[in-house]
Amino acid sequence: MAIKTHQHITNPALPALVLVHGLGSAGTIWKSLIPRLSEHFTVYPIDLPGHGVAPLDEGEEYDPRSLAHAIVQEMNTTHGVTQMHVAGNSLGGWIALEMGSVAPDQVKSITALAPAGLWHDAPKQKYPPSIDARILAKISRHFMKLAYRLPPLKALGYKKITHLWRELSFETCRDSVMAMAHAKGYAPLWHGARGRKFDSDIPAHINTSIIFGDYDLMLPEEVAQEKSVAPAHSKWVYVENCAHVIMWNYPDLTVDFIRRTAAAS
Repeated sequence: MAIKTHQHITNPALPALVLVHGLGSAGTIWKSLIPRLSEHFTVYPIDLPGHGVAPLDEGEEYDPRSLAHAIVQEMNTTHGVTQMHVAGNSLGGWIALEMGSVAPDQVKSITALAPAGLWHDAPKQKYPPSIDARILAKISRHFMKLAYRLPPLKALGYKKITHLWRELSFETCRDSVMAMAHAKGYAPLWHGARGRKFDSDIPAHINTSIIFGDYDLMLPEEVAQEKSVAPAHSKWVYVENCAHVIMWNYPDLTVDFIRRTAAAS
């Protein structure tokens, strides 16, 4: 399975941190966090299959558990990393949780930022909640600067993802639009997750934080924040005035969450 890792090293002695993006995104979503995270970790943002620069292989299983296996294997074989902290957002948060289950002797801590998979009822619809954003991204990529400067167009693309859409920088919007527009793995990874929920076991020695914004419209509490599905030892945190992509709204706070979760491991 094609997983692409990007490596950021300031000190080889620092522990490894794997960052897993969500559906239709890419490793670039962590860009604003890398400078601060690199002070404390060797950082590995990854591109999931068919996302970013990672190719999409036909005939592979793209369910979250299989993706978790593939990331651990990639870290082992390509980078020689066998001990790692993990953080992920949305689908990436679900995959991060699965990594703790498939490699409990290697994963040191998990920071799940608005993770998917904690459904009350596993979704069965053909298309994910972000399908409108994908369609718009395919169109607006051809006139990004204009779309960014016109509030109605910017709102159309981001209002469902974050109520703080007016604050998003052009760079953030450009990176997310290009990632979504070119994500060949969008449908295969959704089909791999559809009809499933997180139901794996994570040992209690893996410190696990689950963090949601109180204004998450993509995975709202009444649909997708079922505590009984999550590991019993997880620490739950709710962030006020925060939407689904927590690192967009509060990058410094996100770094602190990851650091504190890792430090407690």
